Amino acid sequence: MSRPDINILHADARAGDRTKEGELFQLLRARFLVFVHLRIWDESDAEEIVQDALLVIFREYRNMSFDTSFAAWAYQVVEHRILAYLKTRKREMARTVRPANEFDPAEQKPLNLDPELKRRLLGCLQKIAYSNRRYTRILNLHYQGYTTAEICARMQLTPSNFYAILSRARSLLDFCLEKGDIK
Repeated sequence: MSRPDINILHADARAGDRTKEGELFQLLRARFLVFVHLRIWDESDAEEIVQDALLVIFREYRNMSFDTSFAAWAYQVVEHRILAYLKTRKREMARTVRPANEFDPAEQKPLNLDPELKRRLLGCLQKIAYSNRRYTRILNLHYQGYTTAEICARMQLTPSNFYAILSRARSLLDFCLEKGDIK
C-alpha cells in the first residue's frame, strides 16, 4: 500500500472533494502529531499545537498559491506554531520571577500600568469579547484567580480543552496588543 501524497490530496480537496478533504486533514493530523511530539514532549501541548496549525491550514488552504508545495507550506505552519509555543513558554518562565511593582492580592495594590497600554489592553479585550465571549470569560476567570478545576466545572470543560482555549485567547490578546487587531 502506497502512502498518500499530501499535495495530491490537497489538489483534490481544493477542487471540492469533501472525502479527500477529510483524508487530507486526517493525514496531516497524524503526521503533525509525530512531528510535534519530537519537539514538544507534553502530549496536551503537542495536541494543541497541531489543532492550532490545522485550524490555520483549514482557513487558508483553498485560497493560497504555493511557491513550493502545499506540504512544505503546511509543515511551515506547524513550525511557526511550535516557535510561538516555545516563545510563550519562555515568557511564562520569565514571569515566574515577579517584579516589585506587580499586583499583589495580599497588598491590594494594583499594577501601575502605562495609560496607553491600559487603553490598548481594554480595547483588545473588547475585540476578543466581540469575536468570542468564551475566550473572554476564561481569561477573566483565570485573571480572578479561579483554579483550573473551578473554571472547568463552571464552564463544563475538560482541563485540556480549558488550556487549549486559554492558550488561544492569550495568543489573540498578544496578537492584538502587537498588531492592534485580532486575526
